[in-house]
Amino acid sequence: MRKVRTILLLLAITVIFLTLYKYSLNYMPSHKVEKVTDPIPKSILYWNPFWGRKDYYIGFGAEPFRTCEYKNCFATDNKTFKPTDEFDAIIFHVSTYNPKKDGKPSRRSERQVYIFNNVEAPAYIAPNFAKFNSFYNWSMTYRFDSDIISRHGAFVKDESNNYSLPSVQVIKKKTKLVAWFASHCKTSSKREKLAEEMKKYLPVDIYGKCGTLKCEKARGNKLSSPKCYEMLENTYKFYLSFENSICKDYSTEKLYNVLKKNVVPIVYGAGNYSLSAPPYSVINVADFDTVKQLTDYLMHLDKNMTEYLKYFEWKKKFKIVEVRKGCDICKKLNEPLRKSVYDDLKSWSWGKKGEICKTGKNLPQIVQKLL
Repeated sequence: MRKVRTILLLLAITVIFLTLYKYSLNYMPSHKVEKVTDPIPKSILYWNPFWGRKDYYIGFGAEPFRTCEYKNCFATDNKTFKPTDEFDAIIFHVSTYNPKKDGKPSRRSERQVYIFNNVEAPAYIAPNFAKFNSFYNWSMTYRFDSDIISRHGAFVKDESNNYSLPSVQVIKKKTKLVAWFASHCKTSSKREKLAEEMKKYLPVDIYGKCGTLKCEKARGNKLSSPKCYEMLENTYKFYLSFENSICKDYSTEKLYNVLKKNVVPIVYGAGNYSLSAPPYSVINVADFDTVKQLTDYLMHLDKNMTEYLKYFEWKKKFKIVEVRKGCDICKKLNEPLRKSVYDDLKSWSWGKKGEICKTGKNLPQIVQKLL
C-alpha cells in the first residue's frame, strides 16, 4: 500500500512540474524558445560544362542563391566533394554530354534528380536519345513546358515607375532602317531567303559571316559585344530577330538584347511571343501574308514617328530581366519530391510526329512562297 502511495505521489509531482514548466514557457522571453527552422541544405552538381562554362551561368557555392526565395542551396562541379548519390540534383548539358568522356554517376539515389539542360533547338543537338530514355527526371530548357525554364531572358511587371522612353530627337538621329547580325547562313528556317527578299524593297544591313559588314567597334568583331548593340541602337530603327530553327518556344538571346535597347525587333520563329516578349514590343513576320506587306509596314513606321514610338510604350509597365534558373532549381528542390522520369526523350524533344520543329513545306506561308 505504501508503494502505491509513493508511486502516486511521484506521478502527482511530475504532473505538477510539467504543468508549471509549460506555464513558465509562456512568460519566457521569446528568443529563449525560438525554434531553428532553416531548411536542410540542398546540393547541386554540374556534371559536364555548359559550352565551356563550368558553372552553367548560375555560379558556384551558396552565393548564387543568397537572394532567392530559398537560400539553402549550393552548387559545385567537384565530383569528389561527396558521393555522387548524395547530391540532391545533378545537371547534364545534353548538347555536349559524352558518357565516354564525361562518365556517368556510379551510384544513384531515389531521392535525387537528374536534370537535362539544353538551350539549343533540337536540330542543333545530336545526343543518342535512346541511350538516355528513363535517365532524366527533370527538363531545364527554353520551352515553357519544361520543369525548369532556362531562357535567355524574360519580361516582368515593373512597378518602380523608373522607365525611360526614347525621345523624338533620339529617334531622328538614327540614320538607317534595318540591321541583322548573323553567322549561320544556311538554316532550316530559311531565314536567309526572307532577308534576301526584304532587300528587294528596302535596305537591310547584314553584319557577320552572312553579310559584308563588320561591327568594327567590337573587339574581334564579335557580334555579341555590347559595343555592337550600342551601334545598333544609335543607328537603326529595326533589327531582324530571325531564328535559325522554327521550333516550339525557341528564341535566342538576341531578342532580349535588342528589347533592352531602343530598337524594334522583327521576329521570325515559332516562339509564343505573347509569353516571351512584352505586348506590342515586336513585329511578327507571321502577321503578314507577303514580304512586300511587311516591308511596306516598316516604311510606314519609318515615316510615322507617333506609330513607331508606340513600340516602346511597354517600357512604362514592364522590364526585361534575366531568368534566375538557379533560384528555380533551388525552389523546386525544396518542394515535395514527385517521381517523374522522361521515358522517351526524343519524343519530348521532337514530338511524336516531329511536330516540335517546322521545316520545308511546314514553314510559315510567307517563307514557303519564297522556296
